[in-house]
Amino acid sequence: MAGAATARPGLSVSGEGHTIDIASDVDLSAGIDIAGRGNTLVIGPGVSLSTAPGGRHPALRIVGEGQHIRLGAGGRLSLQASVEGTGARLELGERVIATAFINLLGTHTDLTVGAGTTMVQAAIQLHEPGHIRIGRDCMISSQVYISLSDIHPIYDLATGERINPAASVEIGDHVWLGLRSMVMKGSRIGDGSVVAAGALVSGEVEPACIVGGTPARVLRRGVVWRRDFDEAPPEPVISPAAATSRLDGLLARLWRRARR
Repeated sequence: MAGAATARPGLSVSGEGHTIDIASDVDLSAGIDIAGRGNTLVIGPGVSLSTAPGGRHPALRIVGEGQHIRLGAGGRLSLQASVEGTGARLELGERVIATAFINLLGTHTDLTVGAGTTMVQAAIQLHEPGHIRIGRDCMISSQVYISLSDIHPIYDLATGERINPAASVEIGDHVWLGLRSMVMKGSRIGDGSVVAAGALVSGEVEPACIVGGTPARVLRRGVVWRRDFDEAPPEPVISPAAATSRLDGLLARLWRRARR
């Protein structure tokens, strides 16, 4: 246990064998509680840590054995996060900006968020073994829900077999999750895609497309999105004249078919 680190205001440590490495400029007044045995906490320099709106003190609670938590440098984090159980991993990359309610409960849960990702307000749930991986430079809007399970089991009445097992979630780089969207167990979202407001994803989403609806379906393929209007649009793959020519040809073919 890093003795000097455990003496800091806002940090409560009990148990044994912990490894704690917190940059000296990190304000811990939002509260971090660590209990159990052999847990690791690393917080990089320049991290701003506060309690999520409506959350309870402490902002980060770590209970159990062999948990690994790393908050990357330069993050601005407003959290209500609980890591409980055995062998969990929570890693938020550098420059992540997030307001999030996070639960890692049970054994061998794994949540990783790539550098530069932002979350206006997200609820991320890992109640069973498995992982949720969110790539770099993602943009997650307000009231977004991501989970690798249904949280409660459902069984077949005749056989007693569970019929709703958990399944890990993969979200690629530069993915935009719109307002009140839901990403459910087993989802795979490709790089650069957009999930429309209110959509429910429960399967595969190909890269560079827009999906919407419940369940989500492809609305448009071959898209690129930007965070800000002052960012340059992509260079066109085909010229406007060529695009117009293709459209004219398509309309002519459709007209000929309609007259048959």
